[in-house]
Amino acid sequence: MEDLLDRLACLVVRALIFLFERLPSAMGLGIGDLVGRGVFYVSKKQRVAYINLKAALGNQLTPQARWKAVRDHFGSMGQSAVEVMSFKRMNREHHDLHVKVHNPDRYEELLRSGHGGVLITAHFGNWELLQVWSGLRGTPIHVLTREQKYPKLNGLINELRESHGSVSISRGVGIRSLIRALREKQMVGVLGDQSAGKTEGIILPFFGRRTTVPTGAFQLAHRTGAFIMPFFIVRTGGPEHEVYAGEVLKDDPSLAPQARVEFQARQYLEVLEGFIRKFPNQWLWENKRWKYCWDRKIVILSDGKAGHFKQSEVVAEMLAGFKEFHGRPGLKFETERIHVEYRSAFHRTALFLMAFLMKPWIQGRLHWLTPFFTPETQKAIEQANADFIIAAGSGLAPLQRLLVQETGAKSIVIMNPPFPYSLTHYDLAIVPAHDGGQVPKRALRSVIMPSGYKTLDRGADVKQLQAKLGEGGRPKMAVFLGGATRDYDLTISDMEKLCSTLKRASPRAGDYMITTSRRTSAPVERFLKSALAAQPACRFLVIAHEENPPYAAGGMMGLADLLIVTEDSLAMISEAVGTGKRVIVLSLGEGELPEKHYRFHQILSQRGLVTLSGLADLEKNISELFRKPATPVLQREKDALIERLGALI
Repeated sequence: MEDLLDRLACLVVRALIFLFERLPSAMGLGIGDLVGRGVFYVSKKQRVAYINLKAALGNQLTPQARWKAVRDHFGSMGQSAVEVMSFKRMNREHHDLHVKVHNPDRYEELLRSGHGGVLITAHFGNWELLQVWSGLRGTPIHVLTREQKYPKLNGLINELRESHGSVSISRGVGIRSLIRALREKQMVGVLGDQSAGKTEGIILPFFGRRTTVPTGAFQLAHRTGAFIMPFFIVRTGGPEHEVYAGEVLKDDPSLAPQARVEFQARQYLEVLEGFIRKFPNQWLWENKRWKYCWDRKIVILSDGKAGHFKQSEVVAEMLAGFKEFHGRPGLKFETERIHVEYRSAFHRTALFLMAFLMKPWIQGRLHWLTPFFTPETQKAIEQANADFIIAAGSGLAPLQRLLVQETGAKSIVIMNPPFPYSLTHYDLAIVPAHDGGQVPKRALRSVIMPSGYKTLDRGADVKQLQAKLGEGGRPKMAVFLGGATRDYDLTISDMEKLCSTLKRASPRAGDYMITTSRRTSAPVERFLKSALAAQPACRFLVIAHEENPPYAAGGMMGLADLLIVTEDSLAMISEAVGTGKRVIVLSLGEGELPEKHYRFHQILSQRGLVTLSGLADLEKNISELFRKPATPVLQREKDALIERLGALI
């Protein structure tokens, strides 16, 4: 079957060669441009090209200019294909008329130097034309080529390449021919801009992101004493091209072999970056050049809710904990937070309904979102670039889907997204067991929220808290109060009972600490300040709306033996469970919580991770828990989450 396809491909290409050799040059190039632009509209690689261009050049180009550069590139590639099929009919007169050479003296000097020359170029402009140009001027070169899948087609393409004296050499055993040519002081052409793969080459920054760079061209030069010259060709329109002979790369033979290669590779990449920035429509953006990359960007979408952001932040920190990629050290992550603020609840609902219609067309058109978001949010959205996008909260689901389409990032969602977004693709959905409904396919069901899996060194927080507490025994209990959640809220009546219970329990259980949250109402906070001022057993009180020291929560969890968390605070309950200490989930307040809160409590209770308690039995539960051993953290689930995150890298 492959042989049949090979023969068929050869037949088609030979027919095209016959056609384009007989058509006027301008007409052939026009057809090539038209076909190339047609391929742009149907090829999935146009999206890859846009993503790479935005990641590399950032705001150097507007979205409209990015798309124009990609369209122009596809058109130029179509023209290049026509030119390759017309190689045999090209002559010196054609090239003298249509090819302008910058700094030809550099090229001539390299020829006269008495050394071999490695002309290192890139998939830039019609790079294939360089060997024809060189052959027509009487200085044919040996060119390192990649073999095509089909042997007969590969032979036909090489026949075109060699039509004016240049020699095509395949990788592998053909390297010997390159070495021989360099030792005979001839010219060799090599492409040096593509990835060296996951384990080969050296790791260097390219457009600010460290990736693998092939070293063969530099090693060849060092082995044979040849000089290395950057050599590029740029299409300036139709049949018009400009050839740029760069300065020979500086060398330092005193360096160790790898350092010497790196020294010259950095120079080449700097020159290449300059050409790409100047002529962005000329480079082969559609290849996944940064598939193997040691610099990653994480974007956290935040809806302003502290609990949601904490879950996302913990997952981002777990991702950033990976320091190797394919066994090579140096993996680094940068994290950016985008605070997402809609213009109104109406605009939030409108985008929720419209995002599915916008998704196929949103790439390069993020300005469509301007009516929905505040100017600050919109600016951050349009500038966003990411390898991973993490979100928690139903209001973020539409934006996450659209930004993934724009950037090509991998998506991580925390908590079950609302229908119908739960049916869409996510690279990882971290869904606690208490979340009901349709769960995304690539889901990890967990017992607690991700904040509970965070490995914390609370030593610094504990030290600061102890300094704040001063002399005296260590408080044994820490109480974490939530507040308003939908129609649920804490009442002053319940606070009176809680304070009385803690006062009675403290002589046996020890002193205690209390912190409120941003959701705690002002009347409750005023009552606590008044009621606990005369309670010597209350060693530390945090009123979140007045002062919330950054060490407070971590210090309290690290210092206390028993953690008491009100039933509304899912994130705080998860974090408390994650410490492996004794935990009481305290039922109090007025109104009903969402059903998922109660499912969460029951799951934790059934697994023995928490004790559910009301105010009436709180004192008894405190006494009993101090006689029981603590429950270890859910290490197995944490390891499973780390494994799933590692698979995304």
